[in-house]
Amino acid sequence: MSTLPHNALVKSIGFGDDKMYIELNTSRVLAVPYTYTDKLKNAKIEDLKDYRLIANGLGIHFNAIDEDLSIEGIIRDFGNETKRINISVQANFLDQVDQYAKEHHLTRSALLQKATLEYIAS
Repeated sequence: MSTLPHNALVKSIGFGDDKMYIELNTSRVLAVPYTYTDKLKNAKIEDLKDYRLIANGLGIHFNAIDEDLSIEGIIRDFGNETKRINISVQANFLDQVDQYAKEHHLTRSALLQKATLEYIAS
């Protein structure tokens, strides 16, 4: 059973400080932390920018590190597509979030999602 939305293909890729943002032609964005694979985690940004789309946009090949990622695999591993949002918070709050996330082996996004879902459920 495919977890890939019908006709979802990579449209563009952006590279942030701790994750890459894969925009799909469905207007959704997958936020993928560099810790997703060891090769991504150990790569330099310039190595990650040396990529090409494979299978007409169903996947990405990173030439410099010889790594392939499929959109279906990313969605399967992260459970769902995500929407990218921008929020403004105080820097010291993000420092606390990052420290807590690191101590609990989570990404910032994962921690904020978990905390929000627990708050909503309570």
